[in-house]
Amino acid sequence: MLSTAVFDVIRERILNGELLPGQKLKISQLAETHKVSLNVVREALNRLTGEQLVDLAPQQGFTVRALSEDDLIDLFAQRIIFEGIALRQSIINGDLEWQSRVLAAHHRLSRTPAVDPENPDRLNPEWLSRHEEFNVVMMACCGSPRLIQMVRQLAEAAALYQRALLPTSADRAERNSEHDDLLEAILEGEADKAVVILTRHLEQTRDVMLPVLRQGGGVPQANKRAAVQLVGK
Repeated sequence: MLSTAVFDVIRERILNGELLPGQKLKISQLAETHKVSLNVVREALNRLTGEQLVDLAPQQGFTVRALSEDDLIDLFAQRIIFEGIALRQSIINGDLEWQSRVLAAHHRLSRTPAVDPENPDRLNPEWLSRHEEFNVVMMACCGSPRLIQMVRQLAEAAALYQRALLPTSADRAERNSEHDDLLEAILEGEADKAVVILTRHLEQTRDVMLPVLRQGGGVPQANKRAAVQLVGK
């Protein structure tokens, strides 16, 4: 279906940072770019609104979801709740095959440079993808497709903040150590310990980004001129 194909492309452009938080999405321009009708683009943007990657305001049209302090705090509070449940259930339900997939995802993450080779001031998009993969695989045996979907959507929403706000130099060694500790707890079947580590990891990630957001930073000036909108508390 054509609208699904356009939805997938625009969604990927948002998640990889090509379309920036707060950037206006002009239906006519997107239709011309993707060689489709206005209705096809409008349908794709409405679906992205449902996934909370795009905002729709009366008489203002569609924009990539803007960054805000309140949303960041709420987003990570929900991640702590739902990812904690999903991880605990996965450890309870998980078998050797699942542990092998977690180990493989961790290996790929640990072997991927965190800094973008072409832009040392940015996180490597491939590292972010590997990080999301590791996160999703950890939750894969929770036994609830709806919970997995919620975890995915929350992680994708968080990726918008991480690409814009997470400093490349902030405690990379510490982040890697937390991933190692999390993997060890999973392989040992220690659900309580794993959830504590995951919670701490999410809280620290949030706390690194909040000051950057409050200062209105985290996005290069050239990108800000391309219509980034950072909304403070």
